[in-house]
Amino acid sequence: MRTALTLLALALFHLTAFAEIQEITIPAGNAPALKLEIPKDAKATTKGDKTSILLKDAWVYLWSVPTAKTIAEAVPQTATIIKSEFTDFKLTETKHLTVVGNDADHLFGKGLEADDGDPGAAEVVIFIVGKHVFVACVHGENEAAAKTRPEMLAILKSAKAP
Repeated sequence: MRTALTLLALALFHLTAFAEIQEITIPAGNAPALKLEIPKDAKATTKGDKTSILLKDAWVYLWSVPTAKTIAEAVPQTATIIKSEFTDFKLTETKHLTVVGNDADHLFGKGLEADDGDPGAAEVVIFIVGKHVFVACVHGENEAAAKTRPEMLAILKSAKAP
């Protein structure tokens, strides 16, 4: 009896946790190229190469980068890629991590918010899924980017090919 109740509780917990996420597909060009899990109450909008994900208290932005085939080719393009959200990006630090089992670069930098020109910080992750390079970004004034980092990294942890 105790085992049955435990299994039932685990099944209900799994269904509840699963129900709190939604899966989105992000294109590269006209083809599906990346699947991500985001919170159920988040809203994702894709326009061209850019996908904007509105979370409860923050935004996460992703771009497909058709002009790059490698992370090394995308890094020098970072300031241009993210300029609709964050301008004058100046790289201050690079760390390395893994996304979808592949090496990725985690860039940290300073610059200006595109909407109001306020000084801020941005964190950018450049990664590859299949044959496609993607850039993910969070930014904000003061420490806002660092505070949003866990949410961005959690979303990227769910990344997979479609």
